[in-house]
Amino acid sequence: MTQDERDAVIDDLFIDASARTAYLWRFFVLLVLSTLIATLGLVADSVAVIIGAMLLAPLMTPILAVAAALVIADARELLTSVAILVTGVLAAIATSAGATWVGLNDLTIVSELPVEIIGRTEPSLLDLGVAIAAGLAAGYVLTHRRVLSSLPGVAIAVALVPPLATVGITLELGQQDAARGALLLFATNLVAIVLSAILMMRWAGFAPPELGARGTRSTRLGIGVSLVLLVAIAAPLTVHTRQVILDQSFAQAVGRAVQVLDPASVIVDLDTEVVGNDRATVSATLATTAPDPIPAWKLAEALAVDTGRVVDVELRIEESRSDAATAG
Repeated sequence: MTQDERDAVIDDLFIDASARTAYLWRFFVLLVLSTLIATLGLVADSVAVIIGAMLLAPLMTPILAVAAALVIADARELLTSVAILVTGVLAAIATSAGATWVGLNDLTIVSELPVEIIGRTEPSLLDLGVAIAAGLAAGYVLTHRRVLSSLPGVAIAVALVPPLATVGITLELGQQDAARGALLLFATNLVAIVLSAILMMRWAGFAPPELGARGTRSTRLGIGVSLVLLVAIAAPLTVHTRQVILDQSFAQAVGRAVQVLDPASVIVDLDTEVVGNDRATVSATLATTAPDPIPAWKLAEALAVDTGRVVDVELRIEESRSDAATAG
C-alpha cells in the first residue's frame, strides 16, 4: 500500500481528537436506532427488518479499528477503539433490554420465542466460518479502496447488532442460557473478524515498512491473543455443532421409521433430542388416515433397533380427513 492509501484507511477508522465528540454522538445515535430496529425485527420474526438493522449498525468500524491499531502498533488508538467498542456493546444490550421491558414484553412469549431469536442463541462452527470469511473480506475491502462499496455487504454477512439485541431481549425475559448463547455468537464474530482482518491488513501491506520489528511484534500479539480467544470460543461451538448434527440425524431416523410403520402418517410436529451417547427422546404429532395409528411402543422399538439407543417416545395422533362436495 502507498502512504496515501494508508492515510485514507486511518482517516476512515481512527477519530481525530477535535472531531471525537461529534463522531461519538453519531455513533451512539446510529447504534441505538439500529438496536431498536433489530429488536423489533427479532420480536416480529422479520428477516428484512433485521437486515436493515445490520446495514445501519456502526459496530464494524471500531472492530476494524482494533485490528488496524494492532497492525500499525498504535497503542493509543487501540485503547480508544476498545473503549468505544465495549461501551457500544453495553449500550446495545441495555437498549434492547429497555425496549423489551417498556413495550415488547407482552408480545414475546418465553415458551414460543421467534425463530430469529432462537437462531441467535445457538451458535455453531458455521457461524465461526462465516465470521472468519467476513473478517477477511472486510480487511480486503478496507485496504483496496476501489471495492469499498462492498463493505455494507460484509456487514450483512456477519451479525453484530442482532446478537446483542437478542442478549438484551432474553435477559429481560429471564432466559439466561439463551442470553449466554447470543453473547457467545457476538464474541465469535468479534474475535474472528479481528483476527482475519489483522491477517488481511498485514498481507496487504497496511503496516508501514519503517515500523519494522515493532509492527511485527504488535501484529503477532494481536494474532496470538485472538487465536487463544478463538480456541476458547471454538470449544463450546464444537460441542453444540456435534449436538445439532446428532439431533438432525436422529430426526431423520424418526421420519424414516414413521414412513415404514405407517406410510399414511404425516409428521405435523417433531421435537427430538439425543441425550449422551445412548439415549434419545422423541415428542411428535402425527396426522394419519389409518384406522390403527402407530403405537408409541412400536415406534420406540423400531428406533432403538435402528439407532442402538434407548428411546423415549411421546406421540400425539391427529385424524386426517378430507372432504369435498358440489351442490346445486
